[in-house]
Amino acid sequence: MKPAPFSPRTIFIATLTFLVTLSVIGWGLWSFAAVQYRHVIDGWITEGRAAGYQISYDDRTLFGFPRHITMRFVNLRWKNADGIAFRADDMDLAVTPWNWRQFTAKFKHNVSVTAPLDTEGHALLVSCDAGQAHVLLDQEGFWKSAHLALDKAQVGLAPSYLFTADELHAAVEKPLIPPKDHSESGLSLEGDAEDITLPEAMPTPFGKHADTISASMRVMGAVPDVRKRADVDAWNKASGVVEFDDLSIHWGKLDIVSKGTLGFDDDLQPEGAFAGQVADPKDTMQTLIDQGFIAMHDQDMLKAVMEMFAKPPAGKDAKAAAMQLPITVQLGGLFLGPIRIFTFPEIDWPVEPPAATAAPATPTPPPAT
Repeated sequence: MKPAPFSPRTIFIATLTFLVTLSVIGWGLWSFAAVQYRHVIDGWITEGRAAGYQISYDDRTLFGFPRHITMRFVNLRWKNADGIAFRADDMDLAVTPWNWRQFTAKFKHNVSVTAPLDTEGHALLVSCDAGQAHVLLDQEGFWKSAHLALDKAQVGLAPSYLFTADELHAAVEKPLIPPKDHSESGLSLEGDAEDITLPEAMPTPFGKHADTISASMRVMGAVPDVRKRADVDAWNKASGVVEFDDLSIHWGKLDIVSKGTLGFDDDLQPEGAFAGQVADPKDTMQTLIDQGFIAMHDQDMLKAVMEMFAKPPAGKDAKAAAMQLPITVQLGGLFLGPIRIFTFPEIDWPVEPPAATAAPATPTPPPAT
């Protein structure tokens, strides 16, 4: 007996056939996009190796149907011609099909980025147990902006001057048009860190642990290679500075919100000025005195400075006990008014980082399709 045109059985068979057909078509389109994605990645790897990059991995697989295409790398190692190296035991690099300009990377296990400063093992280091990054590329395939989230992070100068944080978040963005001079921003950065442990070598009047540090800043002018003294010197002579729109620190008794400018003096040592709002300034100063960071003969002068320079913060939401105080960085130290609070170790600039392979500095990725 022939089933009725709109019987439940006919509707079920038609629906099932439609879903199977849709799945087959979707799988076919996803597979086609996955092949293109593999070609994009292979193109980057080929271009990089041709430019002197060292790129290796033990295995890679594709998955993510139907909404994403994810390439999983096992034991990924990447090193450019300048010696900057990235490693991750496991990394997933995901995109939306046919959108090759937005990538989301998830990585874990032995993750690190190192930039060597000399031949004696000193390097700038960022590492973490796990994390993820979202990267947006421009029309030419170079990065435009990036958002980063890291767990159990380490940041600083390896091997002995490292900050650790349970959580670290950062956002970096380049302008659409490169800056013409120091009056225009060459890079914008925002970030925050939680539950921070300070380096053993760092003076710590407020304890070895800080609750939170956050910052919003702009690097003015063309961004220099901070590993190279000549680059930093040229940027400094062109009036390059870092504008801090916000620098907030909650570290033991220290609770400060500030903004200001930081640059370098003629010897390429830090130099800057900030306006800071310090909560509970009396307790903060007493901690510095108790820890020996303010000499006995400076205490009366400091009290006079607080009375002379300090002023209650404006605004109905300001804390009653808070005070606005001038803070300067100069002569290798941190000053509250005329009183030196900290002494920083001098920056020992290497003449040049380790010699790079004779190759283009940056590979040109294949055009986005």
